Amino acid sequence: MNIPDFLALEADSESGDLVDLRALDFVSSYDSHLMCPICHCPFVQPVRLQCDHVFCRKCLGSAITTVRSADSEEFPCPSCRTPATRISMNVPRLLINMCDEIQVRCPLLGDGCEEVVPRGHIQSHVEKYCGYRLVPCPDESCGKNTRKKDLQPDQRCMHSYCRCGRCNEDIMEQDFAEHDKELCPSLETTCVDCGTTIPQRTLKQHIETCPDVVSPCVASKYGCQVKIRRADIAIHEQQCPLVSIGPYFEAQNTRLDSLELTMRHLQQRNEIFEDGLANIRSTLRDFARASGNGGRSVIGGERDQQARGDADESSDLATAFSSHTTQYLLSLHESLREEVNQISHALTDLDARASMTIMNECLRIKEDMAHTNAAVNSVRMQVQWLMNPRLHNGARAGGIRTSTAGNESPRTQLTSTSAPGPSNAAGPSLGPLRPRRPSDSGREGTKL
Repeated sequence: MNIPDFLALEADSESGDLVDLRALDFVSSYDSHLMCPICHCPFVQPVRLQCDHVFCRKCLGSAITTVRSADSEEFPCPSCRTPATRISMNVPRLLINMCDEIQVRCPLLGDGCEEVVPRGHIQSHVEKYCGYRLVPCPDESCGKNTRKKDLQPDQRCMHSYCRCGRCNEDIMEQDFAEHDKELCPSLETTCVDCGTTIPQRTLKQHIETCPDVVSPCVASKYGCQVKIRRADIAIHEQQCPLVSIGPYFEAQNTRLDSLELTMRHLQQRNEIFEDGLANIRSTLRDFARASGNGGRSVIGGERDQQARGDADESSDLATAFSSHTTQYLLSLHESLREEVNQISHALTDLDARASMTIMNECLRIKEDMAHTNAAVNSVRMQVQWLMNPRLHNGARAGGIRTSTAGNESPRTQLTSTSAPGPSNAAGPSLGPLRPRRPSDSGREGTKL
């Protein structure tokens, strides 16, 4: 079937299913090969492309409508991108059966249905057997829906109200039977274990907490047959040896379940591989038979076919089958080896490109750091050059003050030298002045 015909068929088909098979709650696990690459759910009405990739019918139709251009007759496979022009509706029956055998919960679980059925039977379960499905009321004037299990044989409306004779409450008729047996507050019952009289509607809660209820040991699934009062069950569990080794049993059960699941998946894959090998063998056998018949027709004009026809046919078939099988496997091996070599070369090239990119980035970073260091050194030299005139001005001011003090009279110098007092506590001399350089006068007026 070509792509336009497939899209036309998909547009004409209107799904009238009551259940969305992709929104179900799966109980049992399934192999990843049964999962559609587009919706990631087990296949629903699977179809197959020319590259042997399988998809859900609705998922593939949506993908073709979204990706394919209007003037193109080809569509790239969503998995391998191989151009495909035809779509096959013939999918191996084993694949469909494996998808239909996955255990799922009823979609009306929120309404109270706890059935677990295979996915292939969920439509018929909801349509025919589920009692929690909402159906129109038999009374056309009512206009309401009711559960299928609440319908009466006489097809009367169950939404009318009737009064309870014990509690005088108005109860809807579809709930009256449950109210009359369990929920009526005037109903009382006696606990068979402790003898306490309690309302009928609280009996379940009382049984869950009653200390006199006889309950089995926690290790009953491991072989402990003791049944004891709930108040004394804790003391028994402390002394029961099966309770202490219960975690070991749980670990072994979990391991067995995982091994069984793995074995089931391997069996399913083995069946698929055996089907593929059977198809290859049948193809090779047909090819060998055709080539053997052609060879015998050429030789038949020279030899007697009546005497050696059966022996030649059997030997030619065996030889051709073995040779073609060997050639096919060898060619497959060579193609896989070439693909591995191509992947290896691609990885080597990618590694070399990554190394070259890292080296170029490192060189660029080193050059930026060198430029930054040069700029910092230039700024440091300019700051020093700007600070030198101020330092020289300070030194000249100190020299002028020293020379003025040297021009005082000898008497004053003598008095100041001989007279004790605070003046002797003056600080040390500034020392000889540094001679002024000819370039200092020119540097005083320098501006940047």
